[in-house]
Amino acid sequence: MLSIRHITAALILLVISMTGHAAAQTCDSCQNDCLPKIAIKTNLLHDAVLTPDFGLEIGIARKWSVSLQGVWAWWSKSSRQRFWRIYGGNIEGRFWFGDKARTRALTGHHVGVYGSLHSFDFEFGGTGYQSPGNTYGVGLSYGYSIKASRRINIDFGLRAGYSAGRQIKYHYECGIYVCDRRSFHKYFGLTGLEISLVWFPGRNTHNLPDFQ
Repeated sequence: MLSIRHITAALILLVISMTGHAAAQTCDSCQNDCLPKIAIKTNLLHDAVLTPDFGLEIGIARKWSVSLQGVWAWWSKSSRQRFWRIYGGNIEGRFWFGDKARTRALTGHHVGVYGSLHSFDFEFGGTGYQSPGNTYGVGLSYGYSIKASRRINIDFGLRAGYSAGRQIKYHYECGIYVCDRRSFHKYFGLTGLEISLVWFPGRNTHNLPDFQ
């Protein structure tokens, strides 16, 4: 079975190849309608809780995009038995609508369908929760992205859906970790909040989000 690391590596290779293809395009006419549009982003809410977040969104058409987002954190303080580990990501297809989406890429209202894959281990106050395998999720998203400058947007969004995976509850005792309970955890509801800083890299008119 493919692990999160294998899937992450495959997504990185896909992103690199698509980014390279976009960078190789030349668009010397007065029009700035070349596609795809490439945006690099980070969810500031994840960054604020010490969970580094990196994403890339590709506008494959004026009203359609594909978003790839990943998180990676591995913090611990063994003297107090604190542990904070999470890694994984999600892939999402988005549809953009409204007046702003017609004149600027990845701007305005958007709805989407996502799939996610994560692994985690959280332990505070002597009690911990760990996923021995992968936790999977699927669901829907809604958001609104606003223009902040020529190449920068701020994207506000939320996700709701279903996630499931095996979970271990444990505690630390006499120098060892003791398993308290194994279960298959299911959840349906709000699965994500987003305030993302979105940047369209490029020079001159290359990869400008504004359509002309």
